[in-house]
Amino acid sequence: IALTFNSKMAASSTTRNGDHGLTLYHFDSSFFSTKVRLALAVKGLSYRKHDVFHAGEENFEPWFMRLNPLGEVPVLVHGGKVIYDSTRIIDYLDTVFHDKGPRLAPPDDTDLGRRVRHFRDLLDDLPVEWYTYGSFYYPELANDSLIPGILRRKARHALTPSTVQRLRDLAGAHPDLAEAYLAKADKVEQRIRDRENRLQIEKVIDDLWVTLDEVEKELEERKKEEEATGQQQWLCGESFTAADIMLSCLLFRLKSVGLAHRSTQKRPLLDAYYLQATDFAPFKAEMVPI
Repeated sequence: IALTFNSKMAASSTTRNGDHGLTLYHFDSSFFSTKVRLALAVKGLSYRKHDVFHAGEENFEPWFMRLNPLGEVPVLVHGGKVIYDSTRIIDYLDTVFHDKGPRLAPPDDTDLGRRVRHFRDLLDDLPVEWYTYGSFYYPELANDSLIPGILRRKARHALTPSTVQRLRDLAGAHPDLAEAYLAKADKVEQRIRDRENRLQIEKVIDDLWVTLDEVEKELEERKKEEEATGQQQWLCGESFTAADIMLSCLLFRLKSVGLAHRSTQKRPLLDAYYLQATDFAPFKAEMVPI
């Protein structure tokens, strides 16, 4: 996709460790932005950062909607190409920069590649946003949240009917973006309804524990391999892969919103895995509290 930059885009960009011709549009505490920043760090890739201020709804501004019609971060720009969706961005980085750092998604025709694909798909399907706003709207579901109460209260008012109306007004003001704005308005309206559905929030959180039980069983296999070889293991093997990016970011998010006590309870290997991740230099560098 061809892209023409304007001065507004360039003005708030900052460079990280040189330049591989990459620009990342992100928001520090965005879960999906965190995934991409961690992938960039693991691959050792330099890039320019452009902060998109979610609290000020900058992601709804016309310049950004033209960049990503979904109005969501992260967005990666490389050589005139625009890639959005964190999973697609990570795959793009792993393919284009296959000679930089470790392979995040090994070939599917290998045992490691098949394991990575399985757990990556399993974890990517989790509705992470439900855990976040579920803990904001129903704090009794969480315990020891790292997010100050005043910020949780502000977050409960982040998306309102006035947001929906603003998006519809923008659709009228920008005919070339009308379809994108109206689709975004519908999505925000659905999000407002979802966050009021406590039973559904509790169900998706309960479903999460089933998924983490499967992860715990896989970590039992890694523990056996570590005992046999003496080599440190991650979720799928000795290397930190795309599956680990998703799992480590997920555990960090659960800890941030106060669900860690339920995610690691009766899952000692998952708890040990998270402690190992917190000692991993790229993880320490990129994890930003909500």
